[in-house]
Amino acid sequence: MRVHRLALLVCVAVVALGVACAQQEPVEPPAPPVPAWADEVLAVVDGKPVTRRQIWWEMEQGSGGEVLDDLVVGMLVANEAERQGVKVAGPEVDAELARLKADHDSEDAFAEMLQRRGQTLKGFRITIQRDLLIEKLLAKRMGVDEAGLQAYYDTHRDEFVRARKVHLYDIVALTLADAYAVRERLAAGEKFTAVASDVSHDPTSKQGGDRGWITRDDVLCEGVADVVFAMEMGEVSDPVVCEDHCHIFYAAAVKPRELLSFEEARPEIIRTLRQQRGISKEFYITLLKRAAKIDITWPTHSYMNEMLADLDRIKVVVDGVRLKLPRPAHILPSGNLVVPGAVILTAMGADISYDGDTGILEASSADARVRLVKGLGVLAAGDREVEMKETPIVEDGTMMISPRAPIEALGGSLLWNREENTLYVKSGAAVEDADAEAEAIDTGAVTVEEIEVN
Repeated sequence: MRVHRLALLVCVAVVALGVACAQQEPVEPPAPPVPAWADEVLAVVDGKPVTRRQIWWEMEQGSGGEVLDDLVVGMLVANEAERQGVKVAGPEVDAELARLKADHDSEDAFAEMLQRRGQTLKGFRITIQRDLLIEKLLAKRMGVDEAGLQAYYDTHRDEFVRARKVHLYDIVALTLADAYAVRERLAAGEKFTAVASDVSHDPTSKQGGDRGWITRDDVLCEGVADVVFAMEMGEVSDPVVCEDHCHIFYAAAVKPRELLSFEEARPEIIRTLRQQRGISKEFYITLLKRAAKIDITWPTHSYMNEMLADLDRIKVVVDGVRLKLPRPAHILPSGNLVVPGAVILTAMGADISYDGDTGILEASSADARVRLVKGLGVLAAGDREVEMKETPIVEDGTMMISPRAPIEALGGSLLWNREENTLYVKSGAAVEDADAEAEAIDTGAVTVEEIEVN
């Protein structure tokens, strides 16, 4: 009997426990384990480890936005290149890498440059490939094909050269007499490096007078450049006077001037053409960003979404101050720019009067007065009438105007910067010439061949 009672009590207890457990809040599942890589030790400082997790945190709080932007640009360029069928082959990267290496004195100097940039050779090759992709995309945008590039190269070969370089050693003397004394020691057979270490009045004396590889652009004194770049390998110069001191030079080695092949010159040809046409690499990247749908979901750097959105906005800056516009400035189907009139003219220092019922905006300064009327294609500037490209329109109670005529009537000037998508306005009579009447931009969705800021 006792056994049955005990069994009954146990059953009741189990049921009660089950009910109680069912009534409790559900238990949260345990957090997933931290990835093993996060605790990988990357450095040890005085016995204390620096882990990959710490590196990530520092990057997230510091340069994470820059790294993310770089990755975004890389994806945009790769996507556009794939869309247009543009490719960069390994030999092209090799040729550009060789050209860039040739700008350094040695392999060691090139390696030091990579270290200063904090970049591996593989990372540098990726950067080169991206830059070459951008240059090819820009060439297509400009309507320049292979035949066009070759034709430009054939007619401008002398512009695409690797400059003559001299591995130069230098002894600096304070007087001409001292310089000739040095020359006599060298003529007697003393080593140039030993004499330089002994008597040269220049920081390079610690390296035996070694100035490394130089080009003509590295030399400030024209007389010195004429002597140095006429020297042959192994030659020692006579004393050369430069301002208040003298030089004796030794050309340890010489790399002659050489023409670049078409393949070597291709990136420089494209750069030259786009500079002539006013299209920068940065501007092209901005256009890619404007045309793409980009959403930054990294909370620490979500501010980048606003920066990306701002690329599409037309900004107005008056006397160095960016204005907060009541209505967005925008481009009409005609290609003409219109901006909120009252806020800009007020920022120029004018007194403003606007009657919404009649659609009349008047602005006056100490020396001028203008009157704009909704729907009327001319403005009154004192006793003159000035034709405008666009008639003033009213949008949600704000008069939108073509900016040039009223700004200039009030003694100001304006400049359209298409790369920044910004209209710069200067008030006052002493202003720079701002010939920006035919600037071409790409809004990302619609290409506008000409923006008029009249």
